[in-house]
Amino acid sequence: MSNKKRVLASQDILRYGRSEDPFDHMPSLEEWLLYFLEHFVRLSAKPNTYASFRSYICSHICPLLGDYPLNDITESILQAYVNIKYERGRLDGRGGLGVKTLKEHIMVLKLSFKRAIQLGIVSYDPCRCVEYPREVKKEVRVLNMQEQKQLTTAISPVYKENSMVPVLVAIHAGLRIGEVSALRIEDICLSKRQIQVDESLNRVMTYKEDCTVCCPLIYQSTKSSRVRKVPMNEALYKALKTYLDTMPRERREDPKAPLFHTRNGNVMEPRRISYHMHRLLRKLDIHDIHFHSLRHTFATRALEAGIPIKYCSTMLGHASTGITENLYAHASEEQLRKEIKKLDISYIPVSAACRIVQ
Repeated sequence: MSNKKRVLASQDILRYGRSEDPFDHMPSLEEWLLYFLEHFVRLSAKPNTYASFRSYICSHICPLLGDYPLNDITESILQAYVNIKYERGRLDGRGGLGVKTLKEHIMVLKLSFKRAIQLGIVSYDPCRCVEYPREVKKEVRVLNMQEQKQLTTAISPVYKENSMVPVLVAIHAGLRIGEVSALRIEDICLSKRQIQVDESLNRVMTYKEDCTVCCPLIYQSTKSSRVRKVPMNEALYKALKTYLDTMPRERREDPKAPLFHTRNGNVMEPRRISYHMHRLLRKLDIHDIHFHSLRHTFATRALEAGIPIKYCSTMLGHASTGITENLYAHASEEQLRKEIKKLDISYIPVSAACRIVQ
């Protein structure tokens, strides 16, 4: 490195160390968001989080607001952004974005403004007073008991490539599709009847230096970044034991091998799992079910069985019990109706009660 470049690099380090404004002018919102994305988000976030942030910024926020100077962004401008995107924000032209997605857009802006305030570029956060349309909560679609029995009995636990045992893992243990795909032989402990969940496998949109986009399969930590151990019920224990017992010995003895794989030996990635599951669902005439619906089914059955929400939350890998409560309020209400019946006592007529008192 030349002396001149060394001095410039040292100046950059000092500037970051003193948390100074990296611009010599007031940046536009687009300039600032792209800088924030590359210098802060890329360094600290998971690849899929970075990809989501970049998509929100490049596909939604910047086309509408990117030319505004950063210090000209106001509450009213952001409120107009939310209102417009709610009405007609989908990129395919088929209506507006959902409230949850809009909250994520504003969350990205809020994080960026927080950093801009720290660097002294702006003095206040215009995201504080944004109002959202009233959210219409969709009822979570789960398998009913007949559908669940129909699906689970249609799946053979005997080992094969492109197995449908991943469906049983989701129904009986509540794992996300990326978590099921990432399972290795070593993650299944039959002696303790538990599954260790410490990774997720997903395709993540990645941007190359030449600005082209690719979607490689990437192993990363789970959504909550925690390792969890999920117990097996009897049905899942028997299925996984059969699956492993019938697996070729050389494969079973490789602890790092994918638990589920394709005919060419590659890991059975989420898209392939989903493809084979939907083929089976069509044969069974079961509609409006996605792989994540199996996780919802597990949670609903667990709560209906009276398992405390704290333990359900732990098994599902939620960051807090509040997330579980919000998602599965319908199951909690059903359980509450069952619990209230425990308060029923033998009916004593009023006249009889009066005689007892006298």
